[in-house]
Amino acid sequence: MRFLCLHGLGTSNRVFQMQTAAFRYEIADQHTYEFVQGVVPWDLPPELSNLSDPSEQHYAYYDIASPFSFVTALDHLEAYILEEGPFDGVIAYSHGAGLAAMLLVREKYLKPSAPPLFKVAIFFSPVSVYDPVAYQERQEVRVLDDVGGGPPAIDIPTVVVYGEGDPRMEECKGVKAICNSKYLWEYVHDGGHEVPGIGVKNAIPETVKVARRGITTACMSED
Repeated sequence: MRFLCLHGLGTSNRVFQMQTAAFRYEIADQHTYEFVQGVVPWDLPPELSNLSDPSEQHYAYYDIASPFSFVTALDHLEAYILEEGPFDGVIAYSHGAGLAAMLLVREKYLKPSAPPLFKVAIFFSPVSVYDPVAYQERQEVRVLDDVGGGPPAIDIPTVVVYGEGDPRMEECKGVKAICNSKYLWEYVHDGGHEVPGIGVKNAIPETVKVARRGITTACMSED
């Protein structure tokens, strides 16, 4: 599979490559990965100073202090996918995972009969998803964490991995709540808001296991 990879807030392609190195090594299977960097300058989180020099430039995909800017980020990401794709799946962390989820939701709303942009999504510690439909219809910025008994907003095989010590655990659960439970795999490791591999090395085997389930289900749906 060809995966699009989206980093977390205040990092870079290089940092996300390091964060996912162990996972990508273990998942193997001849997958390829394309890392897409944000364009909004952002400070490196202090807890990641061991992975990158804070004096270097780091990025976000959109300005979280101005939530409506996520629309521009969605437009840019969609244009990139149309130009450089197709991609079979997306692997994303935190801020990047939220952006990928928003794009899936928006595409389903705008193009309900079109095939989804990705066949499978692997999200590490995803943060809250702004509702692109509410913004599209009413210019309203609100968090989407419940579909109210309606059809799932994300309807592809989805893997959600986060830590039991994640301070943003409720946001991870909010993303889970908008996914189709029939195609959802969850793994909660003993770490925090991170990608298994550097900090919680013991979480790699189970992370790979659930990721492979999602990938296998996506491949079977093609048959």
